[in-house]
Amino acid sequence: MINKLNREELARLEVGNTTVSPALARTIVCCFLLIIFVVPILQMFFDFREPERETVVTALQSLVVPLAADTPEQVVGFARIIMKNSLFLEAMNDFEKWLEEGSFLHTRLLSPGQKILLSLGYGNEKVYPGKDSWLFYRPDMDYLMGPPFLDPVHQASRVASSELWEKAVQPDPVAAIKKFNAQLSSRGIELVVVATPVKAELHPEYFYSSEFHPPLQNSSWDEFVVSLKEAGVLFFDAASVLADRGREYYQKPLYLQTDTHWRPEAMEQVARELAAFIRKHITLSADDRYVLSRQQKKVMNRGDIDVMLRLTESSDIYPEEEVQIQQVITSSQELWQASSDAELLLLGDSFSNIYSLGGMGWGEGAGFGEQLSYYLQAPIDMILQNDAGAYATREVLARELARGKDRLENKKVVIWQFASRELTSGDWKMIGMDFQEQPESDFYTPSPGTSVTVSAIVASISRSPVPGSVPYKDNIVSLHLEDIRDLKSGEPYGQALVYGWGMRGNNLMPLARLRPGEQIEIKLVDWDLVQREYSSYRRSTLDDEMLELELPVWGEMLP
Repeated sequence: MINKLNREELARLEVGNTTVSPALARTIVCCFLLIIFVVPILQMFFDFREPERETVVTALQSLVVPLAADTPEQVVGFARIIMKNSLFLEAMNDFEKWLEEGSFLHTRLLSPGQKILLSLGYGNEKVYPGKDSWLFYRPDMDYLMGPPFLDPVHQASRVASSELWEKAVQPDPVAAIKKFNAQLSSRGIELVVVATPVKAELHPEYFYSSEFHPPLQNSSWDEFVVSLKEAGVLFFDAASVLADRGREYYQKPLYLQTDTHWRPEAMEQVARELAAFIRKHITLSADDRYVLSRQQKKVMNRGDIDVMLRLTESSDIYPEEEVQIQQVITSSQELWQASSDAELLLLGDSFSNIYSLGGMGWGEGAGFGEQLSYYLQAPIDMILQNDAGAYATREVLARELARGKDRLENKKVVIWQFASRELTSGDWKMIGMDFQEQPESDFYTPSPGTSVTVSAIVASISRSPVPGSVPYKDNIVSLHLEDIRDLKSGEPYGQALVYGWGMRGNNLMPLARLRPGEQIEIKLVDWDLVQREYSSYRRSTLDDEMLELELPVWGEMLP
């Protein structure tokens, strides 16, 4: 009787007896050696032809800086070695990214290669192509298809997955929300949580199948909602609002086809329902003199997921989309503006910003805060920042309180809006909200309404994202500058915390290429002059949390 081999035995037999002819083996080796030697030589050739580009030698200098940099005096012994090693690993990671982004293979072959992949139905590490030319953002899909975000095992793996140079994330959204609610309750302020649904929750028919009924959610969603309600947190279910009533009003998609965000009609529907929810649970002061109206305007733009495909600007695979926004107008016929003395404070991310922040390309004066103010016919204060909805706006609020500016004074309601994907991927930091008297500081700020041109040494700088790696084309970097001196008189100004453009229109700016230890010439501008225009953009922060408490200035590199 002949015994049949099982699948494992057959596979082991076949792999163990793979036959490669000498000619094929030599061809494979030659191709491998050719790639190893030819690619670097071609890269050096292109670098030589473009001398204005940053060279490998210049970039390598960034690896030496962490070894020479000073560490805090209190860090001694083995801990000092660990800190130096972490800084070096961080610099090495940045250098590897520079090599990848600057290579001719990347700059010349990425777009054509992506077009070929799209023709075969594939995207990239950030983008999933759907049906009918729809595009989906991978973190949104990870939220829906990934493990339950409240599972202790999953949360522990997120903590353990942090890089050595990074502070471990706090993965539990319920704990962070409960703490924030308690902080606000101690001051008599109600918290309203608005988890904004991502595209795939409401439009699975453009990716999965029409058999799925929205809204789809992560398997921890029901537990999350119950936990908040048991803790006394007011929770507004925007996903159910859009799934139940949104399509009854609009016989069209609720989300943009090639963008991560909702269409104006869906945003307005959520704002309308949220206004009714707030009126039901909280009594606001009435002011008949506050009268708002709206005017329509058409806007066309290219979706942020489309941009992440890294196709050429001339690509017409995904055309621009057109929307009709409703700009909110005051009684004096001016575009709506936030009011710092309002009873309501909105903390929001790009879902609040998209039709409000002109730099996002979808118009202004028509965002989530504007629509909510219109339906309430009441003023609203806002702290908005693209990305990191789990903590970014809370950090801004906490910094203002720590600097002696009580942004919570006279507030009755704080509305915390964030994208639901943050429940899976966000860093739910536990942030203090203690109001303090304005501390004394030796950090330099220009006189109100003025600017000054100086020379300075870069002590540290935050990292700007790789262009196309995030759904935002603009990013502000943070710098700690030392030995600041007036460029004309030489008068010393000490040190400063500086914000400036690291990325604009998905192109790295000069500030993003700076390294610690470099001497630069820069124009410093009073932050109050530009805060209203720039504060809502995505910003990468410094690792030193104490530096982030200082008053910032705006910086513009001199040509």
